[in-house]
Amino acid sequence: MRFPLHRGRRGLFITLAGLGLLAACSTTPDTGADAPRAAVDAYIQALNARDSQALSRLAPPGNDATDDISRRIEANGGKDIRLTNADISSELVPDVAAARLTGTSSTGDYSERLTLTRTDDRWYVVLGEAPQNPSKQPASTSRP
Repeated sequence: MRFPLHRGRRGLFITLAGLGLLAACSTTPDTGADAPRAAVDAYIQALNARDSQALSRLAPPGNDATDDISRRIEANGGKDIRLTNADISSELVPDVAAARLTGTSSTGDYSERLTLTRTDDRWYVVLGEAPQNPSKQPASTSRP
């Protein structure tokens, strides 16, 4: 039995569209990391490479991290950091973790403390600052 050519093309198109949709759904986001340790490892790798774009992908969504990233690259970038210990704890809040990093670098000992946060099942290194909400005013310290 022969099928008209347009039926075969339509089936091929539907198959390819389905595969494209499946591939799009299965890709991992290009920001944050799957786990706290993965975020720490990506942070160290980005520092060693002096890769500001990789570091900005590790910053929490919405944070203005440009100045903080520049400062961190200036302080520790390109120094071949090798971790000997990454103590990561999340005792109080399940979506926040503290990481105490120690190791060596091309200039000597390395140590740093990071705060990690989880948003939408992705872990981020707290870099920069979140924008202020204009509807919230800081508390006044003066008496009326």
